[in-house]
Amino acid sequence: MERRRKAMWLYPKVVGFNPPERWGHSACFFEGFVYVFGGCCGGLHFGDVLKLNVETMAWSLVATTGQCPGTRDSHGAALVGHRMLVFGGTNGGRKVNDLHVLDLRTGEWTRPQCKGAPPPSPRESHTVTVVGGDRLVVFGGSGEGEGNYLCDVHVLDVPTMTWSSPEVRGGHAPAPRDSHSAVAVGRRLFVFGGDCGDRYHGDVDVLDVDTMAWSMFPVKGASPGVRAGHAAMSVGSKVYIIGGVGDKHYYSDVWVLDVTNRSWSQLEVCGQRPQGRFSHTAVAMNTDIAIYGGCGEDERPLNELLILQLGSEHPNGRYNISMCKVLSNHWSQEKRKFLRSEATTLAERCKCEQWGDGSETPRSRNGAKEPVPAWPREWPREAKENR
Repeated sequence: MERRRKAMWLYPKVVGFNPPERWGHSACFFEGFVYVFGGCCGGLHFGDVLKLNVETMAWSLVATTGQCPGTRDSHGAALVGHRMLVFGGTNGGRKVNDLHVLDLRTGEWTRPQCKGAPPPSPRESHTVTVVGGDRLVVFGGSGEGEGNYLCDVHVLDVPTMTWSSPEVRGGHAPAPRDSHSAVAVGRRLFVFGGDCGDRYHGDVDVLDVDTMAWSMFPVKGASPGVRAGHAAMSVGSKVYIIGGVGDKHYYSDVWVLDVTNRSWSQLEVCGQRPQGRFSHTAVAMNTDIAIYGGCGEDERPLNELLILQLGSEHPNGRYNISMCKVLSNHWSQEKRKFLRSEATTLAERCKCEQWGDGSETPRSRNGAKEPVPAWPREWPREAKENR
């Protein structure tokens, strides 16, 4: 009998520079690269596009053209073919409901002219999920105004760029929430967790996108409990839940929802556990999962890159110990302090000014003649010097 291998936490040796710390960004995996867009750190909102070569573990800045979305965090993004679609989010001053498309092969941003129903209202901390290959489902989030948590469903038919706001049936629609997860398995959307201001959620609800009907999803076994700001993705018929925050706890655990067996299980992971985090991203890279950024247990942004090797779950994991570091040697306290002070200094020195076309450019707070270059065209001087 083949011996089952456990999953393992790995800490890759990043080649060259590390991008600035951030949370509220988005990430996707395409043709051997992890692409990261936007995010926030210490009051500074990003509009850059980064990519990580998973063969060399080297970060680089993507030179983009066209009509870029401007800086934002807490948006939603999804991959359709070779295009990354970005919807909504906030720039710190206001919430938006614009749709932008980045061609990952050419690096060109476009803003499509959509047809059909009006687009979803401005929002942040919602989910954007591809179902069936070419349908984008927007669910929930936090709208304009105080305590305006949403539970509406909107669908974008990507080939025709047509919005619809279908009538959703079923008597078990999820409560309004943001910072939840929504993962597609087949033609069903699995929604878990989230926050509605006065409490966290821990339920699982399912939307059948063919019938547009909600249903409860009873699950056996111990559950992850209530949480929000976690990361989630599907590998086959399993949904992985990583980290998050709930009831004053910051989590670094990994839970698996087997939608076939309707069961929860906590994944046993070897190696030293990373610190708890929320508002991070996690993307499936064939048989492994890449986790990046977020806010740590001290609520300070991170630029840490982790690899969760699934081991016996999917035995073709591609990393080995020689490529990685253990957590205790990955970051020193001095390095953490330096990076955080650098990010805080940069954020304190900059503010974003809103322009008439909706784009933003970081400017010097004291009106200096040499402002920090606009994102994502150039890195600030501090980041250049640390490449």
